[in-house]
Amino acid sequence: MSNSNRQRQRRAERTREFLNELSQRYPGCFARQRDRIRPLEIGIEKALRSDLDDPPADEPIPNWLIRQALARYTRAPAYLNAIIAGHDRINLQGEPVEAVTESAISRAREQRAEQKQRSAERKRQQAEEAEARQRQEKLDQLANRFNQ
Repeated sequence: MSNSNRQRQRRAERTREFLNELSQRYPGCFARQRDRIRPLEIGIEKALRSDLDDPPADEPIPNWLIRQALARYTRAPAYLNAIIAGHDRINLQGEPVEAVTESAISRAREQRAEQKQRSAERKRQQAEEAEARQRQEKLDQLANRFNQ
């Protein structure tokens, strides 16, 4: 696994690129517009793996990349909102295959609430840091005036 920041950045960039490829190859399944995102069928990773391996590519796509791309896609706020809205799950072709369960909806609500809480905490910390910087700048300006 990657440990350094640079390695993590490269993996994240590769995952974003792969998601772009998936949205081009499977436009009915991997939507770019938030209002078109639908929950994916359970076990879509296997269907995706077999479809990507047929015909065999010169360079096979690593399993970690598929898993990471699916994780990134399914943790997005728009995806969780699609589950909460109760949209049907879709296959690679974008066809409805099954309904979203109540347990999946409640789990998505919990995840979305956690995301909102983390976002609010980040904003609060950023505001505190900005306030501390402004306070320090004012103190520095006062110190400069008295030291002249």
